[in-house]
Amino acid sequence: MKQIRIITMLLTAAALSTAALTVSAAQTPTVTVTIVDGEGNLALAQGEIAVTDTDGDGALTIHDALYLAHEAYYAEGTAGYGAAQTDYGLSMTKLWGYENGGGYGYYRNDAAAMSLGDVIADGDRINAFVYTDTATYSDTYCYFDIQTAALTSEDTLTLTLVAAGYDANWNPVTIPVADATILVDGSASAYVTNAEGTVTISLTESGTHIISATSDQQIMVPPCCKVTVAGEVTTASTTTTASGVETGDASPVAALALAGAALTVMVTRRKKS
Repeated sequence: MKQIRIITMLLTAAALSTAALTVSAAQTPTVTVTIVDGEGNLALAQGEIAVTDTDGDGALTIHDALYLAHEAYYAEGTAGYGAAQTDYGLSMTKLWGYENGGGYGYYRNDAAAMSLGDVIADGDRINAFVYTDTATYSDTYCYFDIQTAALTSEDTLTLTLVAAGYDANWNPVTIPVADATILVDGSASAYVTNAEGTVTISLTESGTHIISATSDQQIMVPPCCKVTVAGEVTTASTTTTASGVETGDASPVAALALAGAALTVMVTRRKKS
């Protein structure tokens, strides 16, 4: 009888340990973080982060994800990131080493976040950026309808590029981005989006590639799609266009239309990060 009790206690302890591990795993979601720096470049493209409660507030938030992303990927660690309590709540004061007085934006799953304190879940995508236009805040958040893809060298990939905005009643809307040049690993390609913001590309070089875009019609926050190509390397995956086209992820200097810029400023000030 005594042996049975001991065995039962051991089995119970093992079950409790397993449950604890399960709860712990459930409380450590993995997210991806993409950061655009103060020069308009994709500084971090979908970096994976296992999120923990870095500030001890009992919640797993966008703030935690960004803090850990700097710890893992920024050259000087968490020194590149800052946040402080303001009249707007917890607000960003530094991103990827850039301090510009509060001109930052951040999105969760391509929807504008309300606060750095927004709670995150496993599989979320966090995109944060530094405004390059700190006068009218006209930088426009853009994204592809596909964020990751796995292809062979014989496949094609169709992407649709849209810009986030608001209608007259402040309802979120998406607007197709036409005539945007597609970037592959930071270099301009011959691919350009059509009037619906759609483009079909092929990648023949095996490995992992970062697909982004740039435009000379607006200040675009660079979108990000990570593509893995399996198979034998054949020819180069892209053709560099003529001189004058941006070959990096830096945003062009052309501003948005005045109405769109004013709307962005209003939203930025209402939800200032």
